[in-house]
Amino acid sequence: MQCGDSYMCVFLFEEDTKARFIILADCYIGVDFGFLQELGLTQNEIKIYSALLMLGSAASGRITFETGLHRSRVYEGLNRLVEKGLVSFVKKGNVTYFEATSSEKIVDVLEEEKISLENKITKIRGHIPELNKFRETKPTAEAYILQGVEGFKAMRRDLLKHAKGEHLMIGAIAREDKVLPVFFEKWNSERKRLGIKIRILYKADAKNSPMAKRPYHAESRFLPPHISNPAVINIFGDRVVNVLWKGDYPLCFVMVNKDIADAYRKYFEMLWQVSKKTS
Repeated sequence: MQCGDSYMCVFLFEEDTKARFIILADCYIGVDFGFLQELGLTQNEIKIYSALLMLGSAASGRITFETGLHRSRVYEGLNRLVEKGLVSFVKKGNVTYFEATSSEKIVDVLEEEKISLENKITKIRGHIPELNKFRETKPTAEAYILQGVEGFKAMRRDLLKHAKGEHLMIGAIAREDKVLPVFFEKWNSERKRLGIKIRILYKADAKNSPMAKRPYHAESRFLPPHISNPAVINIFGDRVVNVLWKGDYPLCFVMVNKDIADAYRKYFEMLWQVSKKTS
């Protein structure tokens, strides 16, 4: 629809016999988000996810208004999307803001759950640029949280995009190949293909871990026994990610800031000099 010199962008969500329109200015793209049902998303989850692609970072009240869903249904949908790694959140004061994670996560869900044939994956890939067009126009949060195994995978995929040739780790516990064997092998192969080198500082008590003994990384050393941290620190590009493992459940705290990342790199180099080389 054209109005004067501006274009209108119309999204249509169907629910029983009612329809809801969300109208934006300065574009004209009709998007059918029905393909997200192939990920196992409910209609409510699709409404919430597509609203976040449009809004960028938004509180639950704004999401409730834009989707027309009851507040309780919005909370339920957001919790499930966070668990699937499709949505992250950050607290600003007393308000929680939600944001859609990278759209490539959709393809990862299909592959890991094995719920689709190759033609479905191709179909989803065809929609990725279309979805990213909305996400990339919004400023990203300076800090956010990714929960669970799916959130960890989303972080690792983000690393491949932003590492700029180097990935540093402090306090690694050599757990990825045990918890995520299939994903880790695929991710590590892609990391090598992209030429991303890893320098890794394992915790002292990880010496007997099979992963620490295998040549996954370009260089690795063991921290002195008196240096310990409950979180595994990942440094790449302008990001610092603290990963806290509770058993096999990871919780990722992501910070996006070049100055902070550079400060952590200096800390890494200091520890590298006092750490023992692996045999």
